Amino acid sequence: MPNMPTLYPGDSRPDPSGNESLEKRDKTYILHPFTPIGEWENESPMVIAGGEGSRIFDDQGNAYLDGTSSLWVNLLGHRHPAIDRAIQEQMEKIAHSTFLGLTHEGGIRLAEELALRAPGNLQRVFYSDNGSTAVEIALKLAFLLRRKDHPEARRFFSLERAYHGDTLGAVGVGGINRFHAPFYPLAHESLKAPAPDCFRCPLGLSRDRCSIDCADVAVRTIRRHGPELAAVILEPRLQAAGGMIVWPEGYLTRVSQATQEEGVPLILDEVATGFGRTGALFACELEGIVPDFLCAGKGLTGGYLPLAVTLFSEGTYRRLKEDPGIFYHGHSYTANPLAVAAARATLRELEKGRHIPEIPRKRIIFEKLERKLKNLPFVGNIRSIGLVFACDVFADATRKHPANRETMTGIERRAQSLGLIVRPLTNTLYLIPPLSISFDDLILMGDILTESIRGSSPNPAG
Repeated sequence: MPNMPTLYPGDSRPDPSGNESLEKRDKTYILHPFTPIGEWENESPMVIAGGEGSRIFDDQGNAYLDGTSSLWVNLLGHRHPAIDRAIQEQMEKIAHSTFLGLTHEGGIRLAEELALRAPGNLQRVFYSDNGSTAVEIALKLAFLLRRKDHPEARRFFSLERAYHGDTLGAVGVGGINRFHAPFYPLAHESLKAPAPDCFRCPLGLSRDRCSIDCADVAVRTIRRHGPELAAVILEPRLQAAGGMIVWPEGYLTRVSQATQEEGVPLILDEVATGFGRTGALFACELEGIVPDFLCAGKGLTGGYLPLAVTLFSEGTYRRLKEDPGIFYHGHSYTANPLAVAAARATLRELEKGRHIPEIPRKRIIFEKLERKLKNLPFVGNIRSIGLVFACDVFADATRKHPANRETMTGIERRAQSLGLIVRPLTNTLYLIPPLSISFDDLILMGDILTESIRGSSPNPAG
């Protein structure tokens, strides 16, 4: 009989009978991301069993509007027939083949289709499997190129409250301390400037002055440290995980101009903002900006399978070909054929020209929702871009102190009881529905959000 591993206090063997509940099995074997461990062990989690369109269903048969697009990935609704069909057709051929030294038709065709749709001259594609890896790739490529002429260029520039992923390179350019601070000793921390959050101005300025002065600070920092910068990395127009910070128009343009003047590569992280979320296929197109590297993921496959891309120009490709001649970075599931099939089907659906062009009409619903929320004394900083809506909840009518976690959890649970999934970011509530959501469902989302806030009395800040 083989030796059995030692059991530690609290350990248990799997139940071979399968009689334990799913909830108990979850709590026995799983560690969940971004989830307080003690709270999770004391709660009864929702077990998701299915989905269709803008709704997901739990194992008790209850339906919920997917207010977060399943963490910003679901673009065209759950169980989209065209994406389902594309994956099924690919499964009949092959599910996976390495991309190291081999290629396949789907990967080639998707790269060509992305090149045709990408801003400017971004026609080369490097595949990976999630946003963090797409960012790591861009950071590495920028460093390899920049060091040729500037061997001292070993730092990156990013913004406070930035989120670019959880791998160590991405942590170094991140700026959300509760996520990143424990790992800074392991990472190469970037130079940072304040995020252009004109409601919570880090410089203590008025809204109008904030948009100008925050850009000034960023530009001065880039110019002062230009020779030592390997790249500038930004989330264009919307810093999502940092609190749904909607940038003032023109900020991206000013920072982009500074990078061009200093010859510093610009990386735009469009993992959360790409594929229509902000009202254009890519957020940088809202200001006519073409970066040196563009990172995309999340909605690329319609939220079906992990796939990400790092886009760059032919000129960059040729410089890499000259030196170092090989890029030592890759992933086992690079250009996975099933994920590629889902992505191609997603792009074809977007190409039909219905979802993104409908956003201005759907934003009228957001405008009506804003008017409702303005009547609630504890709500402020209401903002939106594209099909992203956010507001902040406060502890009192002065709107100086953020509502505490207990209040936000109460709002989240009340929304869930009324049939809406939301996930607050500290004291920020947001809606990021699938682009395909119907007008009626979008109105219902707003109504439930309003009722959930109204029905939860804010507690003093804690």
